[in-house]
This record gives sequence, structure tokens and C-alpha cells, in this order.
Amino acid sequence: MTTTAPRRASVPRARIRDRGQVDALVLAALADAPLRQEEVADTLRRRVGDTLDVPYSRIVPTLHRLARNRLVVRSSRDPRRYRLTEVGTRSLTARRRAADAFASGLHGLADGGEEGSDSERRAPSRG
Repeated sequence: MTTTAPRRASVPRARIRDRGQVDALVLAALADAPLRQEEVADTLRRRVGDTLDVPYSRIVPTLHRLARNRLVVRSSRDPRRYRLTEVGTRSLTARRRAADAFASGLHGLADGGEEGSDSERRAPSRG
């Protein structure tokens, strides 16, 4: 007779495939200090690993693209480390604001839009 190990309660994980979302996550990982590619991956796994799934294969090309777009640069002391530029910091701030606004709007819709009464949400009658 074989037994199976008890299943762990799985946390729903969102697989991130959108380029803009991966860019924002990588920029956020670099917000505190310059990091190497593998450190970016470790930071993402440690901070959001239970809820978001960012494949490591997306991190390296993302860093190269962000460098081409002047949002990150390689550190002069250690060329394997990437750090945010001033433009990258401004971009991250704008992306955070947009994500907050999106989340707020989504929660408002999902919670039933507590503003106004039900009759105000219906289309006006033509008469």
C-alpha cells in the first residue's frame, strides 16, 4: 500500500508574462541597491514569490532592455551589478502610481462600487 504525502495548501500564483509588469518588478527590485542578475531573481522570489511567478529566463533580457532604454545602468565598480538611473527611478514612481490607481479601481468595481445608489448606476431613461 502506498501513501502520498499530504498536499500543502497552495497559494494562488499569478504568472507574469506582460513585459511592462516584468519591467516594473525588476525596477522595484533594484530600488534599494544595485544588484546582480541572480540577486534580482532572489529578491523577487523572496518578496513576491508566493503570489507572483516571474521566470528567471525573463530577468536577464529585461535588464538588458532596461539598460538600452537608460532606466538602469551597470555599476562602474562591478559591471555585473545593475542600478536604477534617475530616469528609472522616475519611471518606477510613475508605474507605482499607475498600479495603485489600477488596484484601487479594480477593488472599487469588485466590491460593488460603493459610491452612489443602485439607481444612480443604471442607465438614464430616455423620455
